[in-house]
Amino acid sequence: MARRTSRKQRLDSMLNLVSSPCFVVDADRRLVFANSGCEHLTGWVVGDLIGRRCELTSGTAAKEPESVTECLAPPQEALAGERLQVPRYFVHRKTGRSVARLVHFFPLSDDEGVLLVLGVVTDVPPTRTAGGSSIITEVHAELAALRHELRQRYGRESIISRAPQMRRVFDQIDIATHSRAIVHLTGEAGTGREHVARVVHYGSEFGQRPFVPLNCCELSIDELAGALRRLVETGWGETTGGATLQPGAIFLAEVDHLPRDQQARLAAFLSSPQGTAFRSRCRLMTSSVDSPQTLLDAERLTDELFYLITPLQIELPPLRSRLADLRLLGQSFVEACNRGSDRQVTGFSEDVWRQFETYNWPGNLAELREVVQQAHAACDGSIISTAHLPFQFRTGMDAQKLGPSPDAALEPLESLLARVEREHVLAALERARGSRAKAAKLLGISRPAFYRKLENYGLADDEKS
Repeated sequence: MARRTSRKQRLDSMLNLVSSPCFVVDADRRLVFANSGCEHLTGWVVGDLIGRRCELTSGTAAKEPESVTECLAPPQEALAGERLQVPRYFVHRKTGRSVARLVHFFPLSDDEGVLLVLGVVTDVPPTRTAGGSSIITEVHAELAALRHELRQRYGRESIISRAPQMRRVFDQIDIATHSRAIVHLTGEAGTGREHVARVVHYGSEFGQRPFVPLNCCELSIDELAGALRRLVETGWGETTGGATLQPGAIFLAEVDHLPRDQQARLAAFLSSPQGTAFRSRCRLMTSSVDSPQTLLDAERLTDELFYLITPLQIELPPLRSRLADLRLLGQSFVEACNRGSDRQVTGFSEDVWRQFETYNWPGNLAELREVVQQAHAACDGSIISTAHLPFQFRTGMDAQKLGPSPDAALEPLESLLARVEREHVLAALERARGSRAKAAKLLGISRPAFYRKLENYGLADDEKS
């Protein structure tokens, strides 16, 4: 042990004489040394960084020490003894300027394995190729670069995308952030509608006050009426339990499930002088799966509410329409799992990417995040392989591969549709444990329409409300 300590001290002394940024990470990913070149590159005092874990994450704000340690994190291959060079993007703590650099990792080993990893940071050659870096580390670097670019343009690095379909979304977010207009977000479940609403809110002038989400599918009619009365119609000086309730944004998710009488009440309030005063201090945002025009045509939105919530609309595309983002999103979810975990996963095998790219992702970003989280937990190495993918994903892939069912004897269309619809109504009630509101949400229809179907099939008195 004394011999190892002496060797490390000699190494530290030599590296202190080098002007290029150099650092040393131990086998537990702890930063044990960094020279003055690292201080100049990052704006951080070395003493604030020593002892911190260098985890394979990206996108941390420059004011956090993890913004440096994630750039110094050796890939798992380096800790296994492989020399690598990886592009990384460093953000200066004080100036906020980001620069691309090439980080060379040199494992230092003895008979027991890798003890330390020496890192040397150099400029990126103008004609640099991938060199020793793998596709996985290139994706990591590209993700970091994209996050820095989006932070500079939008101030919100949490939305990861390079897909053309998202350019208009980013423009609309930018407009909404600098506006007081009501914002309506459209998109399939799992596309991140609430997340985008939060991005708009926290980047706006109302962002210092709370963001209050209300899901019109999950609350009963009485709960919705009470919540709207408290949040919208309460006087701003009124206190509850000693604290004044002054939200900066109210987000009505699945607004088409709001009963029509509540829609009318909300629209009347927003159009009144009191509503105008309310909107000067609080932003209303809404969402739905279907477009507002579709909802209006189906009589799931009142005319008055339709015209109030449609000045500024943001439509989020499904994941299957933005496959150019798939690798960046998957890598970002892996790195989110790495943060604070003893298990540090570098990325995915190409077999996994091929499966991901052929899957339809009906659950969109939410499903991808869940699949990655479960695969990360199951992974026993540095790379997620197909063996680590969860059972639900594999069964979803199998179901997607199935062709159409063989021809059967034709049943009269009217009776077939009625039978299938009745079975779906019963299945939805069973899954919702008798809750009609939740069952209607599962079927994608309004509660009044659901009640009519219960009556049509003689089920109105058989199920719980």
